Amino acid sequence: MKTLCALILATLLAAQLTHAQTLAYMAGENSPELDVYSFEGANNAPIIIYVHGGAWMIGDKRQVRDKPALFNENGTIFVSVNYTLVPRATVEQQLAELDAAIGFIAENAARFGGNPENISLMGHSAGAHLVVMAAVNPGPRAQALLAAGALKAVISNDTVAFDMAQIARAAGGRLPRLYRKPFGEDPARWATLSPATYVARAQTLPRFLLTHSGQGNASARALVVNGFAARLRRAGAEVQVFDGGRYTHMQISRAVGVEPDITQAILTFLAEN
Repeated sequence: MKTLCALILATLLAAQLTHAQTLAYMAGENSPELDVYSFEGANNAPIIIYVHGGAWMIGDKRQVRDKPALFNENGTIFVSVNYTLVPRATVEQQLAELDAAIGFIAENAARFGGNPENISLMGHSAGAHLVVMAAVNPGPRAQALLAAGALKAVISNDTVAFDMAQIARAAGGRLPRLYRKPFGEDPARWATLSPATYVARAQTLPRFLLTHSGQGNASARALVVNGFAARLRRAGAEVQVFDGGRYTHMQISRAVGVEPDITQAILTFLAEN
């Protein structure tokens, strides 16, 4: 009980030190925005860029719960990114927006006490797919950071969206409804938007932490995540896998900063940057 009370108190204290600054990250009046959670005295601090989930169609950058306080308390600036949702945008456009956000954050890191040479990405669900794609098939801004060694790590929190054709095969040849609206019916487009397509030919790969929950068929979910981890390792990437089988898909996101197992796994992984 004392340990739990101490964790709650530490989180509350960190939350008091945390403040968000909302910034547009693209040119034009309709630019999507991001929230920067910095902290008093931040100077050349590591940066983690967070991308929310929501099946590519819903969700918001404010869905961060305990994450800003956790990372600020541990000396890291936390940035939560909004992106235009399907159907107002395509997944391809979402990836372009994420690349623009990554470049904007790196270019403006000094404004909020961040280190542009120590950036990591983290996403949940659809956001996990987007950050993995940004690492294995990077846009120009992410590619420049990878080449410079500044984009160091990616945390994929509970997605199985690594190979759309594989998902379709498991569902009898057609994508399940969850994927059909964002990814359509064209197998060629599925390949274009599948991280598995790009791993073997990626020029530079960061470190990866892949987590999976016990949602649905837990053994199948673990098999997909571990299979993608093996693919990354064959390409030369350093990969860790966190077994979050005791969590549901939503719980494994909410647990970050609350539950010791996944929280410590993430902090230990990032400490190696």
